Amino acid sequence: MYPARVTVQLAARSYDVAIGRDVLGELRPVLAALKPSSLLLVSDANVAPLHAPAVRAAVHGLAELHEFVVPAGEGSKSPARLNALYDWALGGRIADRRSVVLALGGGVIGDLAGYFAATLMRGVPYIQLPASLLAMVDSSVGGKVAINHAAGKNLIGAFHQPAAVICELAFLDTLPRREYVSALAEVVKTAALAGDDLHTVLDANPDAILARDHGLLARVVQHCVRFKAGIVARDETETTGQRATLNLGHTLAHVLETAFPDRYLHGEAVAIGLAAALGVSIARTGLAPDAANDVTRLLARLGLPLQAPPELDPARVLELLASDKKREGTSLNFVALRAPGRPELLPVRPDAGFAALLLGRDHG
Repeated sequence: MYPARVTVQLAARSYDVAIGRDVLGELRPVLAALKPSSLLLVSDANVAPLHAPAVRAAVHGLAELHEFVVPAGEGSKSPARLNALYDWALGGRIADRRSVVLALGGGVIGDLAGYFAATLMRGVPYIQLPASLLAMVDSSVGGKVAINHAAGKNLIGAFHQPAAVICELAFLDTLPRREYVSALAEVVKTAALAGDDLHTVLDANPDAILARDHGLLARVVQHCVRFKAGIVARDETETTGQRATLNLGHTLAHVLETAFPDRYLHGEAVAIGLAAALGVSIARTGLAPDAANDVTRLLARLGLPLQAPPELDPARVLELLASDKKREGTSLNFVALRAPGRPELLPVRPDAGFAALLLGRDHG
């Protein structure tokens, strides 16, 4: 039955993820327990006009609500925008240790507002209100928050778990088609990592998925959240390597996002990176080509890209891999797949041969 609830089990820091249509009412009991002195709503210029009114109605009368709207897009995950948030909250004297941050938006807002909450007065509570499918199935769960640096994505960050995550599926009705389709790459990635029936559900229902059938979406979001919650509970701060496997496809994805900042949405880059990771897995870990083809065919059926642009050469890939967070000394921990449901961290030396293999221009 939906709405559904998934608990992220982290002892005293455990929290629930509510999934369904008309679930914003979940905000009131969570906030009542937190007893906030003020509410700091952070959103972006695309999402706020559409969904801030519903949030205002949901929290009416609980505490004074203050709103900060940033420009939409990855550029808002910057030190300058973060400092503007500090000036707003501290200079305006609207925040104290009992304030609660509400992150209303996609992954950019979740990361920015989450890092703001993690560092404001050494940490205040925050609630994730994801307004995109990408944020619902991935970035809103798990407490990884960050801003970008000129050297690369997400290089300034923290682990700061939310007090709750509320996935209001009605928000997805207003999501532009390209953004919605892009997010399906993270869903397919989860299916490859899980190795369970999620791939079968997606493969049997691509048209319903693309049509945003709410019943099917609730099942898919719940499946993705439950899988990620299990990983986070076992390896919250990426100390055992389990959580790092969630970066399947992200090595090349981050290269693409840095090299072509205005060309790809995150999920589009992940789709290309996932296809590349499967190619590396065939060559280096013995992944069966048929298993890889099942994944790439599903990506294509959902309208996602599979190839890096021809102008991206191996030398540029190597240059950008130098700032990859998974790099340790001269080695890079690349997430590969031995079989569906069997990811592993593969130590690789980032050299011209590996870069060419990653780009699908070399089979060695």
